[in-house]
Amino acid sequence: MRFKAIHRAGKLLLIGFCCLCLPGCWDMEEIDHLAIINLVGLDKEPESGKYTIYYQVINPEGMASQKATSMKAPLYTYRTEAFTPGDIVDKLYDIIPRRPFYAHYQGLIVTERLAESGMLEWINFLEKQPDRRSTVYLLVADSPLSEIMNTYIPIERLPGRAARSIIELKSKFSDQSGKQARVKDFAENMETFKLTVLPVIRLSELPSEPRANRFEHIKATHGNFLLSGGTVFEADRMIGRLTDAEMAWYYMLNGETGTLYQTLTIHDQRVDVQMPRPKMRRKLSLVHGEPVLRIELNAKIRLLHNNQDKPLTVQNLDEIERKFKQTVEKKASDFFEKKKQKGWDLLGIEAEIRRSKGKEWAAVKSDKELWKKTKLELSVQGTVSTIGNTINPYWKRGSDGERTH
Repeated sequence: MRFKAIHRAGKLLLIGFCCLCLPGCWDMEEIDHLAIINLVGLDKEPESGKYTIYYQVINPEGMASQKATSMKAPLYTYRTEAFTPGDIVDKLYDIIPRRPFYAHYQGLIVTERLAESGMLEWINFLEKQPDRRSTVYLLVADSPLSEIMNTYIPIERLPGRAARSIIELKSKFSDQSGKQARVKDFAENMETFKLTVLPVIRLSELPSEPRANRFEHIKATHGNFLLSGGTVFEADRMIGRLTDAEMAWYYMLNGETGTLYQTLTIHDQRVDVQMPRPKMRRKLSLVHGEPVLRIELNAKIRLLHNNQDKPLTVQNLDEIERKFKQTVEKKASDFFEKKKQKGWDLLGIEAEIRRSKGKEWAAVKSDKELWKKTKLELSVQGTVSTIGNTINPYWKRGSDGERTH
């Protein structure tokens, strides 16, 4: 019995010692001690070099369910100024009575003038932070930054989350956005010869509504976020812009298109089609000493709208497929040649050339302008797989008793 008692006491001592080694919640902080950052806006005066930064901080009470008569702001925007990123962090404690918490912020919006002057200093600062988020999206403002950072967004009450959701939805269901616009992508491309394209964000209408009763208005489009076009960066500096139409061809040629939309003209009538999630094969090779980039796209075509006054026959479907192929190949090739003339390597050809191995590539790599001699050979293959619930459009009967379109 005495032995059992000693054995039991030994176990208890061992368990107690192990418990002392457990860290427990030593670093726990109450949520009301934290300022949870949702969105960051950044500007820089070219003359003085002074930064202006906006922080949108979540208000937990404003996010909780509440009565319509006691509407509270879901977040608050703080503004501070400094000449270095380090000073910004120091001055932030002058205006925010809680410890800033960055682990959940959704995006960083920069002004166009900051993008044109260069973002190297800020990217290096972000990468040094232990709580950095490399998957945060980067956006360039096309509206006054103060308006964007002081606007409430309907439905999704946190603007940072709204901007992120718009990017990810458009990358899946449209042809004008992609997910390769994060801090991680920007930093990686800076040290290569690959250009970076960041989305442009603006407010759909001005002035915005900087009050919480914004959520009581039915006009959701007024003062809402809108992604329109893109900005082209070489290393850390913005060198130009792309329109919405050009963004579609940029993402398609880079294999990032979610859904490609096109309007065709068949027999002088309009036909709208879409190509969801096309599969791409890409190969860069040398032909007679010059690079040739072969891109093959293969996807199913969906017929969205058919305004033809002719029945939809097999021959007619073949014509739609042929017209779609010709239109996509021509527009994409024209886009490639136009941007190549501007010196924009939007397809990352130079970086791929430098990675290529073999005697043939070694003999031509000394030519720094080799990528500009690249010929694009684009092949689009697609068949109409979905024509909708009706084969032919409905008709109406005219005053003479004949069917009209």
